[in-house]
Amino acid sequence: MATAPTAPPPLWPANEANVPNTSEIAWSRITPSPSCLEKLRLLCHSQKELERAGYVTKPLSAAQIEAKARCKRCGKRAPRRRPQRQKSKASAGVVNGDKKTQTQTDLDLTLTANVDTKEEEAMNEDEDETPNTSTANPKEKSPPPSCTYHTGVVRNKAFTCCGQHVTTGGCIEALEHTLPEPDDPLLHESWQFYTIPLTPPQLNSAINASASASRTHRSPPSGPRRRGHKQGRGQQQEGTNQPRHLEAIALDCEMGVSATGDQELIRLTAVDFFSGAVLIDKLVAPAVAMTHYNTRFSGVTAADMREAVRTRTAILGGRDRAREALVRGGGGDHRRVGPDTIVVVHGGSNDFSALRWIHPLVIDTHILEGYTGVKTEGGRSLQNLCKLKLGIAVQVKRPRLLSFGRPGVVGSQSQSQSQSQGRGQTQSQSRSHRPQKGHDSYEDAMAARELLVHWTMRIPDS
Repeated sequence: MATAPTAPPPLWPANEANVPNTSEIAWSRITPSPSCLEKLRLLCHSQKELERAGYVTKPLSAAQIEAKARCKRCGKRAPRRRPQRQKSKASAGVVNGDKKTQTQTDLDLTLTANVDTKEEEAMNEDEDETPNTSTANPKEKSPPPSCTYHTGVVRNKAFTCCGQHVTTGGCIEALEHTLPEPDDPLLHESWQFYTIPLTPPQLNSAINASASASRTHRSPPSGPRRRGHKQGRGQQQEGTNQPRHLEAIALDCEMGVSATGDQELIRLTAVDFFSGAVLIDKLVAPAVAMTHYNTRFSGVTAADMREAVRTRTAILGGRDRAREALVRGGGGDHRRVGPDTIVVVHGGSNDFSALRWIHPLVIDTHILEGYTGVKTEGGRSLQNLCKLKLGIAVQVKRPRLLSFGRPGVVGSQSQSQSQSQGRGQTQSQSRSHRPQKGHDSYEDAMAARELLVHWTMRIPDS
């Protein structure tokens, strides 16, 4: 099914050392086969597994969306203050599980009030003889501010309001947070999750109506049943010229921080799992104001985003347009991501959340590593697993191969080209070198793909 990557070097370099560029990593070549596809489907996670890993598997309720609200000034999440419920007389009169009578309760309350009155009179007498401590000490403790924020914007890694670095706390303090209203339409719209429709919107209205009617009950594909579901589906697609869905892709995203404090999608990369062809690798221009692009980890700078927007190589319109780009596809064979496409990620709950995407067929190599029942030395990070299991170095300090939004790289390569050349060589022809901080989402997607190849090779062929 797959050709194993090159053996690890005899002396493994430290993660901080300079190592060969991504173009020299020998990514595995995978031959598509029913057996390989069956292995992938066996490794897809259940809904409960995905939920335990932090994935959203169904649209959020109104209460869940309300819990996502952040302070309009500091961007922190804070619980709303609930009105305190007063204890009833019946509950106040419960001692050791036995209810007192109303007369006994009233008597106890009267005695308690008398005792409190006597104590208060005694304290007043003491106060007349001793100085008032609160007046003598004006620096009495006040409740700490719960909200600290900046009023300026970030320029040259500093806030314009106070000149402090972008990582410093707020320069203005407030006792309470300012939260949006519970029924704020912008909040609810921002946290709507979507699934990929069964029928792309580009098809004619008749097919769209048929697809919407079959969402609750899909009719079997045309053609004899003995030919199987796949063959019948293929004949149905040929009859309507419907683009074929990709069998499996590897996905990775990079996120920045919006002005509201939420993670915002800024780069999207998807590659065909079998051919290794780049389906999409573009910057995503956010539709909301940004605080910073998290360059240390994302590798995307504000200058990169401005240039991509200026040259119109970025996906404009934010995460919604990026999600639609996955559905539209863009390869020469017009394949696209569909509801039956397997999506391969590593720790991808944040990626799916940034896309506001719910998908049923997900393979997370971070979750797969937990199946062994053995604690992995060094943790289950993508970098460490690639080092231990594959002998390749990813996410290390080195010159990056930048290509997002450039012609010849963004979009699919032909399958014949990707099969005739090595994965790294094919991708490096159109990629340019320049020093870059942070992760490379293309490299991370290919590394997750490589880890899954390692898992499939351990499953015997049926």
